[in-house]
Amino acid sequence: MGQSIGHVVPGIIISGLGLWQLFNHIRLFSLDPGTYVAPAWFPAPRVRYLELLVMLAGGAYGFVSQMFGYSMPFNADGSIPEARLPNHEHAVIYAALVLYAGAAAYLDRSRWLRGRRTLCTLLLALLYAQELFMFHVHSSDHAGVEGQLHWFLQAVVAACLATALLGAGFPQSFAVSLVRSAALMFQGVWFMDIGVMWLPGLIANGCSLEDGGRSIRCHSEESEHHAKAVINLQFGWCLTLMALFVVVLYLYVCRRYPPEATYGRLPEAGDPEDLKAGHCMRGFTSLEIEV
Repeated sequence: MGQSIGHVVPGIIISGLGLWQLFNHIRLFSLDPGTYVAPAWFPAPRVRYLELLVMLAGGAYGFVSQMFGYSMPFNADGSIPEARLPNHEHAVIYAALVLYAGAAAYLDRSRWLRGRRTLCTLLLALLYAQELFMFHVHSSDHAGVEGQLHWFLQAVVAACLATALLGAGFPQSFAVSLVRSAALMFQGVWFMDIGVMWLPGLIANGCSLEDGGRSIRCHSEESEHHAKAVINLQFGWCLTLMALFVVVLYLYVCRRYPPEATYGRLPEAGDPEDLKAGHCMRGFTSLEIEV
């Protein structure tokens, strides 16, 4: 059950962040396609840094739980016990999340700094790169069914990384932002799917939980092949349903927020990126996108 919760809860949070960004990117583009410039994150109406605060809280909690939620994170001589290596690897990802969220909030308040939008997007790419690296070199034996699940997870994270890098160079590309936010949401969905696979009643036929519920093992080559085929089908259906959801959301948001005349103040700083973003502001909304 611990493995299941450890994937489902982060998956819900990641999906929520992805949905928030997906909605706002579509909304921002729909209001004025000609002046669209993608921010790295979106301020909330009443709590400007809500998105970043969620990341900070989640990252800090994850780091503390991985480093200090288990006995003996370090040996007496300062070395890392073999059983605690996965916890340290997860802690590195959470530390990168805290770094990104904290730096993004600081950059938002440093209006004198030129290129802060690009720097913030590059820090986001660094977060995805750290996540992809740690998943790829994970010390746990992700073989068989687990390997198939984590291979697809790495593919989704790689899509997030690629679109983040493209977003730093092409901030006016709505297609890049759309895929990036949809990939983030899909990453959360796949995290939840992995968590569901650890529920005893939902494990594929011929497979079972072993090592105290920390791993999945299949009892024959045929059962492992069947389980992998089921995972392939799950990923395919999730991808199709995600694409359908994005299309429906796009149609709804575009109808809900048709193009309007722009009213807004220009940013105080002289950063050319901020000047572009200033054209995207709307007087009737409390969302500010100077990030």
